[in-house]
Amino acid sequence: SQLVVTRLTGSYQEWTAFLCTAGRLYKYPFPDQMMIYAQRPNATACAEYDFWNEKMRRYVMRGSKGIALIDTRGDKARLRYVFDVADTAELENARRPQLWQYRPEHQADVAAALETRYGASGKYGFATQIELVSSLLAQTYWDENQEDLLRIVDGSVLEEYDKDDIREKFQNAAFISIAYTIMSRCGLEPESYFTHEDFMDIFDFSTIPSATALGMAVSQSSEQVLRQIEVTIRAFEREKRKERSESHGEQIDVQPERGLLDSEPDIGGSAVPAPGQIRENAAEISEGEPPD
Repeated sequence: SQLVVTRLTGSYQEWTAFLCTAGRLYKYPFPDQMMIYAQRPNATACAEYDFWNEKMRRYVMRGSKGIALIDTRGDKARLRYVFDVADTAELENARRPQLWQYRPEHQADVAAALETRYGASGKYGFATQIELVSSLLAQTYWDENQEDLLRIVDGSVLEEYDKDDIREKFQNAAFISIAYTIMSRCGLEPESYFTHEDFMDIFDFSTIPSATALGMAVSQSSEQVLRQIEVTIRAFEREKRKERSESHGEQIDVQPERGLLDSEPDIGGSAVPAPGQIRENAAEISEGEPPD
């Protein structure tokens, strides 16, 4: 795992590929996301054997290779294994994973939810709103963890810089990475919004502690936004089903959706800000609801 983390921040292609995996598996913590990426970068929904078998009524197909994760919950670290949904097949009365998908019809509700929570307006479009939220979260994470972050620069390229430069580099790297992760999960093709040069600051996180610190910041920040988007989309879809049932005179299903929640191991006149302007504009955003 130590080799994996430094490999990630040593390559733009590796880092952005990892962010796509992390976006799909946003309910897992960074160390698990990293291990899953190293072994099964295309995984979409992972859970342990018993969960698939007992809760989802799906069996793990013969010959499937488990994805090893490091379990540090006990006195000694041990390996535990999860399987991707692609490794499973249906038993009788099987349940299918309910993986949400962002669509244009969700934009108004999602924009309103993000504006309520983070104070970031959605009037310039969903992508710009994601950038605004991501910039705010990168700044907030630094403000809340700067003392710890300043202690992990020893031996990395960051060691050469003063506190203000380290802050700027961390916020830039975290902002770009959080936004890329969220856009990727929502199907926005983030490579259309960012270039290789936008990610130059990640190369300064060249040691295991510094790369891990950046990964933790990106994972935790993008998770809370994606959970908010998921909740909003699921509420939208429930209301849509309710209206459809009422219009057809059918009984309304008031039960919550059955299925594995996405990746869960138990799921006005102003010009539009251009990419790169977000960091300057974000200072004007109210915090809204504090991050988790």
